[in-house]
Amino acid sequence: MIKNIVFDMGGVLIDYNPEKTLYSLFDKETADIALKEIFRNKLWSERDRGTVDSDEIMRIAGPKIPPHAYEIISEMAHNLYPYMTPYEEVNKLVRELKAAGYRIFLLSNASDDFYINRVGIPALDVFDGYLISSDYLLLKPEKEIYEKLFTKFNLNPEECVFIDDMPVNCEGSEKAGMRAYCNESRDVDLMRKGLREFGVRI
Repeated sequence: MIKNIVFDMGGVLIDYNPEKTLYSLFDKETADIALKEIFRNKLWSERDRGTVDSDEIMRIAGPKIPPHAYEIISEMAHNLYPYMTPYEEVNKLVRELKAAGYRIFLLSNASDDFYINRVGIPALDVFDGYLISSDYLLLKPEKEIYEKLFTKFNLNPEECVFIDDMPVNCEGSEKAGMRAYCNESRDVDLMRKGLREFGVRI
């Protein structure tokens, strides 16, 4: 019996899409450089792990960023949240699930700036708890991060469903014993259908 719904953040609750933002602000060459040197760089993942900060990323990548774009790209590297629009329908679904009696949790690969910017996530006020990767020097899809979620909130993985937009993270969840729904389509109606197939009453 499912009692707990665990949500990813970027790509599920909010639109994590640095590509869209960069291509809307800059020419393709500049956007491609920023993506390669910062947002698709391994350093960005290490930022979410909590082992590298934005200042260090810009120290390393900054000289490669075209001067006309440096200020805005540095701003994005330090705080991408203002560029991430909430998925309103998913946030409505979160509130419906909470009202239906489910416990709601967040499991996200994110840096510690989450704590400054979490007010921008509409439904976060109804969450029962959250686990942010940088607090534990872990990243999805590492098995240890799912296990840390279970122990931190005393969860039985068999009573949980995890929603993420990346197949590799969903596979990691299932390997840790927690069923997962992969939200690649960003379609809230399909998400509802997938949750019902797990026995969620929504």
